[in-house]
Order: sequence, then C-alpha cells, then structure tokens
Amino acid sequence: MPGAWEITGQRDKRMLLAIIVPPDLVVSMDFSQVIRNLQLPPGSDFMRVVGLPFGPARNQAARVAVDNGFGYLGFLDSDIRPVQPDAYMILSSLGAPLVSGIYWQRFFPAFPVCFNAGRNEKGEHIRVPITGWRPGDIFPADFVPAGLLVVQRQLLVKVFERHPLAFFWGIDVAPVPDVGGGQAYPASEDFTFSYRCAQLGYRALVHSGVVGLHELRCIVGPKWIVPLPSPDPLHGVFGVL
Repeated sequence: MPGAWEITGQRDKRMLLAIIVPPDLVVSMDFSQVIRNLQLPPGSDFMRVVGLPFGPARNQAARVAVDNGFGYLGFLDSDIRPVQPDAYMILSSLGAPLVSGIYWQRFFPAFPVCFNAGRNEKGEHIRVPITGWRPGDIFPADFVPAGLLVVQRQLLVKVFERHPLAFFWGIDVAPVPDVGGGQAYPASEDFTFSYRCAQLGYRALVHSGVVGLHELRCIVGPKWIVPLPSPDPLHGVFGVL
C-alpha cells in the first residue's frame, strides 16, 4: 500500500479539468474524440460548465478546484482541440504556477494568442504580439488565454485572496479596483486573470510545443460551409444541420 506521503503527493497532482461548453451544448465530433483520449494525472476529474458567461464559468470552476483540494485546475474550451492527448500532463509537469499551450487567433492577423503588455504612442494600453520564438520554446507572457491552460491551486488561492472574482471581464465596463490601487486591465476574463497573476509576481509561461487547434464557428450542410455571423466570436463550435 502507498504511504501517507505518497497519497498526499498523488492528491497534489490531481487536476480538475473544466470544460467550458456553450449553452446549445453543440461541440464538434473531433472535440468529442479529444475528450475521450485525454490523459490526466491519477485521481483527476472533469467538470463541465454549461451556459454561463465565461467569467462566472471560470470562477465557479476555480472555486470547485480550490475547495476540493485539487492540485491543478485545467481549462479546455469547446473550440480548442489539443493536438497531443497528454497535453495537460506536459503542461502540469513543468511545475509552473500558470502555463498555457498555444493556439492562434481565428481572425486576421492570425497571431498566437499570447501577448505582453505595452502602450501605444498615445499612452493607451495595448497587447504586444510575442515574436522571435521557435516551435517547442517555452517563454513568458503577460496575457495568455484559458482555452488550453493549467493553473496551480496555490496560485488560485493567492489570486482569490485579493480578487473575489479571479476571472473578470474587463472590456467595456466601469473601472474596477485592482492590484496596487490601479484599475483592471481592459481585457477578456482570461487575459485579466493572467495579467493579475503577473502583477502578483507569477508571470505565465507559454509552451509552444503544446498546440491547440482553434475551431471556427460555422454551419455545416451536406455540401457547403457557411460562416455564422455571431456577436460572440468566442464560441468556436460547430452547428451541424
């Protein structure tokens, strides 16, 4: 039988993988196959969050991971297909507080979805694309998405101590107090989270060898594909007619 320290070590490596699913529950066949083949540490579990806005969905998953003693929280959005079945094993094996795989924007210019903070000539906040890396490199970033992400429990606890809403949608909203008496960065809920972590001294890592395919939202018919004009481009799932 494993000793107490071995059991404790196994618990520390458990992951709660939160799968964020749109309200219509529609995901592609490829995504369903990915879920069946994913490899996670022993004792890990899945959590499907359906129909909530992304911020509340991620906060709910983070609270469940912290309250139930999971060593890691993983996120997998329903429009992301990890290429490697062991993607989350690779990311968690780095031992980093916050680490993301890599995938690309679905619109022009198709930058990798990871950026550093900067300002333009007007002094306005901007996100600066990260360049100069080679496939397989691991590099730091101020902003990473949550579609293919792993967060250590200890970091979630630290963020929650300062921000009851760890994931907060900072776009087109009233200014929100943030670290050091400033304001929340104008960004999506996952970018806001990673930026807050960077402010706390825990800058995210991007593993460019762990790749996700970013699915497009469209309607698929017998002989045609029609893009779906949607006010919410973050839902990258397929609807099949």
